[in-house]
Amino acid sequence: MKTRLFLALLAGLWGTAGQSREIRLCVSDRELLPINSPTFEAPGQYLVRRAIESQGDKAVFVPLPWRRCIAGLRHGEYDGAVGMAATESFLTFMRFPEANGRPDTSKELGKLLYVAVRVKGAEADWDGDHFRGLRRPVIYNAPSLVLADKMHRLGAGNPNTSLSEEQMLSMLVAGRADIAVGRREVFEALMAGETYRDKIDMLPAPFVNADDYLTFRDVFADHSPGYAERVWSEIGRLKAAPDWAETRQRILTDRKPVNPS
Repeated sequence: MKTRLFLALLAGLWGTAGQSREIRLCVSDRELLPINSPTFEAPGQYLVRRAIESQGDKAVFVPLPWRRCIAGLRHGEYDGAVGMAATESFLTFMRFPEANGRPDTSKELGKLLYVAVRVKGAEADWDGDHFRGLRRPVIYNAPSLVLADKMHRLGAGNPNTSLSEEQMLSMLVAGRADIAVGRREVFEALMAGETYRDKIDMLPAPFVNADDYLTFRDVFADHSPGYAERVWSEIGRLKAAPDWAETRQRILTDRKPVNPS
């Protein structure tokens, strides 16, 4: 009887150990392609999902404003985050993929690229380090703490605004702002349309050009030795596949809904 009870308990433990986990990951509630979207599975989320599934687990994406995401990570509400740049403030409590003591860009999810634009022929400028010739506000789209922190260091912009790129271009043309900072691909699409064609200049110096990663909380990584490294290696393997560019474009076209949180 005791032997049967022991074997039953042992079998139960084995079964529990083999169960998959839900890995809860916060993502920006604003669309940041090709990294993430709150409404469909962007290429970055696809890489994360596949890599975590390779470990027998399930990725759950939780869209949040970035400041709530960071607060949740600090309090242990999430295991990691999708789309973080390796800044000093995040390195204190988050784990990034590394190679030779530096972030391993072969395992990035994508680049965060923001640019500055102005009305064509205006004097206001961004030289890569400073704004110049300003007489009216700088406005920006702020789904990213990297962007908001840089604006804060420059003493420019309002971090509490939630303007779309189209709203910002409208404000520029109406003379309510001198410079707008937002996602390059969104500005490019708007500037190609009839409303803003030949009315807006995109300044050549990028405002933010940062590699974004899947990151894990230090505590999570410490409690699951080797897990983060295996997931990051799988992301690198998927990106190195000969058909990744084709797969990436298909993902952007198909817009498969993300797993609900």
